[in-house]
Amino acid sequence: MKQEKKNIEEIMKNLSLPVIDVNQHQKEFRLTLLNTKKSAFLGVLLLILPFLFLSGVILKHYLKIDFGFLTSVYDWIGDIDHKYGDSSILNWIIRILLLFGPLVAVGVNLLSILHVGYEKKSREIFISVKVKWLNWLIISICAIIFLVFFSYLIFENIN
Repeated sequence: MKQEKKNIEEIMKNLSLPVIDVNQHQKEFRLTLLNTKKSAFLGVLLLILPFLFLSGVILKHYLKIDFGFLTSVYDWIGDIDHKYGDSSILNWIIRILLLFGPLVAVGVNLLSILHVGYEKKSREIFISVKVKWLNWLIISICAIIFLVFFSYLIFENIN
């Protein structure tokens, strides 16, 4: 037993220490594509119209509550759709903002918090994520609103 212990101690003494190259890590420069605060602001701007419209739909049709500003946005969009139909450019802009506004906001906010790198030597892709809670909140809300509108389009047009 003592002989084995001495052998292990001898092996441990002869081990060489690992060398860590700190310079390689310092050479990496992470460039994010967008500023997190600006992308959060843009996400909120793109979220306003779909959020007001969706809350107006929920309040007016499902809860039977006329809640001033929230339901007035819904009524305004409905009036434009009823009055001008598919021929109005404003109607198409509103439809595009309702459906693709949240999707663009998700994309912009993801670009601001994700960093993707590629190392050619080892053929590896590195993905790092910033923990910016405001951006993640906006991504979550926008994704939910987009899924609600997209599922409505799919299920409404199945028949």
